[in-house]
Amino acid sequence: DLPEQHPGMPLPAFSSLAESPNNLPLREAVDAYQKQLISQALSRHQHKWAAAARELGLDRANLIRLAKRLGLN
Repeated sequence: DLPEQHPGMPLPAFSSLAESPNNLPLREAVDAYQKQLISQALSRHQHKWAAAARELGLDRANLIRLAKRLGLN
């Protein structure tokens, strides 16, 4: 069971996604969020894949495969 939302408890922030996660199937919402995180990490590291992968806690090759699947290159 999920914990109940209490008054004053902050909600997860999805304002930077193009659509509300309630309007997307789970897989599409996760893909959009991953794409956003990867793009931001690459921008912060001047598109250096190894540095972005370290920040995200991934192996560089796995990050490249994930980005390719998400349509980032």
